Amino acid sequence: MLGKLATSLGLACLLGNVGLARADLSLEQAVQAALADSAHLRAQEEDHSAAQQALTASGTLPDPRLYGGLSNIPVSSMGGVNAYSSGQDAMSARVIGISQDLPNTAKRQAARDQAQADAELSSADITQARSDLAIAAAQAWIALHAEEQRHQLLLRQRQDGLLLVQLSARQVAVGQAAPVDALQARLDLADLDNALAQNLAAVAIRRARLVRLIGAAGQAPLCGTVPAWPLQDADLRQRLAQHPDLQVAAAKVRQAAADVAAASANQHPDWGVDLAYQHRGPAYADMMSLTVSMSLPVFQGQRQGPRLKAQESRLLAARDDLLDLQREHVAQLQADLSLWQALNTQVTRLRQEELPLAQQKIDLLLASYRNGQGDIATLLAARQARRRLLLQAIDLDEQRAQLSARLHYQGYSPEQGS
Repeated sequence: MLGKLATSLGLACLLGNVGLARADLSLEQAVQAALADSAHLRAQEEDHSAAQQALTASGTLPDPRLYGGLSNIPVSSMGGVNAYSSGQDAMSARVIGISQDLPNTAKRQAARDQAQADAELSSADITQARSDLAIAAAQAWIALHAEEQRHQLLLRQRQDGLLLVQLSARQVAVGQAAPVDALQARLDLADLDNALAQNLAAVAIRRARLVRLIGAAGQAPLCGTVPAWPLQDADLRQRLAQHPDLQVAAAKVRQAAADVAAASANQHPDWGVDLAYQHRGPAYADMMSLTVSMSLPVFQGQRQGPRLKAQESRLLAARDDLLDLQREHVAQLQADLSLWQALNTQVTRLRQEELPLAQQKIDLLLASYRNGQGDIATLLAARQARRRLLLQAIDLDEQRAQLSARLHYQGYSPEQGS
């Protein structure tokens, strides 16, 4: 009873989806919907915009400083000069001036390089986020598509099971089969109902995953099949350098190199200029002063030197991380290609050899059973074996599609389509 109810609910769900949905959803549409509706991706793009704005201002001179005050004010009375008077002594003056720091050229160039590296890293982060999102959406669509294929398979198997229940009942009625045959056929049908109930739960879970990634569009019924993406060995190896993970690692190397240049620039002196106007008492002439200053990085062994060595160590670490990641991805690509070939071989053998033989076995056993020969247990075992092969074929197709989607959408960029 539970199995029949689950099957009815499954059919109603599918029919309801068809009636309520605005349009069917293909795999590529799911990917585009995910890219258009991702808050995480929008956040990455805002970070990149911020990095671009920072790049515009990088390497410029710091803001000048305006200052004012009193200079050389007497604190005691002497010789006709009153204490705390700003206009009675020749040295006292009201001062207003402007000061400008002038970082050395290497430091300003290093700041521009750091901002450029930050912008490149944020751009690589966007590429990585788009790739990860496209892969996730494609694989979620594939997973749901495979589960719906299992649902249709189990429904067909249940229809055949109903026919077998009716056949066994007739065979028992005419005395060509034992009463236990009818019971075994009904037990097999109950197993199918349980499998359908589990399948409906899996469909709902996978549908929820797709909705999580692409929003309300994920409620639409699926249409189409997995595209036959061209996955050529040479092409994949050539595209490996553009893998998002490697782009991010390479950007971190450039960022570390810019930090080394900035630390090295701190070993050189900076300059400063002060221009001041001094207004004295009415008996004295006003004055102006110009001062040039220079920093003295004389304690490099305790300050600039250790900072430079720290940044150089971080650069070496970033380069080693990139090299290790390159080797890892080369090995992963080789493993993926080997798995791809193995899946192709398995699917071909299963569909062209094993499934036809399994069907022939069932046909022979069914013909014998109708003629009052053989037993239903052997027929049911053959049907269950073929069912496992059919489900295995869907599993292998799903694994192959998941793998091909990951390989295809690695390095996904705004200009890249399917």
